[in-house]
Amino acid sequence: MDYLLGANRLMHARKNGFFSNFSEKILVIGCPEPEVLSTLGFKDIVVCHPEKSVNKRAQEIKFQTLLDKDGIRKFNFAKSIETTFVWVTKSRRETMFNIALAFLATKKKGSIIVNGEKRDGVEYAIKELQKIVTPIAIMSKSHGKIGIFQRPLMLPRILHTWKVNGKSKKISPRYFSAAGVFSETTIDEGSRLLVEQFSGFLNGNVIDLGTGWGYLSAEAIRGNPKIDFITLIDSNLSALKSAKLNISSKKANFLWLDLQYEKLKLRNFDHVIMNAPFHVGREVNHNLWVTFLVTAKNALSKEGTLWMVFNRELPYKKHLPALFPTYEFLKQTKNYSVIRAKRTSFNQS
Repeated sequence: MDYLLGANRLMHARKNGFFSNFSEKILVIGCPEPEVLSTLGFKDIVVCHPEKSVNKRAQEIKFQTLLDKDGIRKFNFAKSIETTFVWVTKSRRETMFNIALAFLATKKKGSIIVNGEKRDGVEYAIKELQKIVTPIAIMSKSHGKIGIFQRPLMLPRILHTWKVNGKSKKISPRYFSAAGVFSETTIDEGSRLLVEQFSGFLNGNVIDLGTGWGYLSAEAIRGNPKIDFITLIDSNLSALKSAKLNISSKKANFLWLDLQYEKLKLRNFDHVIMNAPFHVGREVNHNLWVTFLVTAKNALSKEGTLWMVFNRELPYKKHLPALFPTYEFLKQTKNYSVIRAKRTSFNQS
């Protein structure tokens, strides 16, 4: 649905001349669906996005990406781009950070376009921009807005604040979080419950699937001295960068990997810990949760153990028994369930 709304809005803007006289090379920041850019007919596009799958799909349709397959920045765009698109995200911090990047990357008098859904906060972003730049041409369409303005000669001072707030930020005495990632402002309650259950029981080689900014792994290392090695996997590069701030232990290894599109080749882990995602954007995607379960099963040794917390609304009974015949509920609350699971019986461990 978001793809269709976004495409309709962009095509409407193009027909009404919003995108006339744009340069060939265009920087696009924060667009989760690079396929929608093809509807505009632009060819020389560079995509900037922290999600591994977005970069992969952009490359498949022959767009350039700011990051290579290992998450290394390939280009230096400081004030060299004539046109920059910014997609509003669900995170206000991330959106304003991306807008600050657009100012820094775009040439003086170049064009900056902000596009997004009303429910994601596009109106807030445009109102903030109207305080520092004029005029802004605004078009409303398909439950969203597009704002277009010229990059001013002098950079507004507020950009520094937007940029700083968008970077990894301390949310507790011990932990940093990244803008735009799961639980960016606080420690997730489900993750807290899971930590309470596995503390003191982990050993050997551990893998954290969908690690986010690293809370589970950091607590696993703190509370389980018998861990030899822990591998943190996430599809979002910003999340992994925050995880590296939170975990300095030499026992930790970090992998930028999207389990929806890439198979995990690592095997024979003693434990898997995870608070598996079940949303893609705003939409519930049960297949994503099942993908994490299958990956956990394949990653574990025959006697390995899965420790998982999940939202109680998920239909776990349809999939869990087939993959993990032996499982038990360690904790249940109004919103969460914490389980321990094995492919074999518990008394064999």
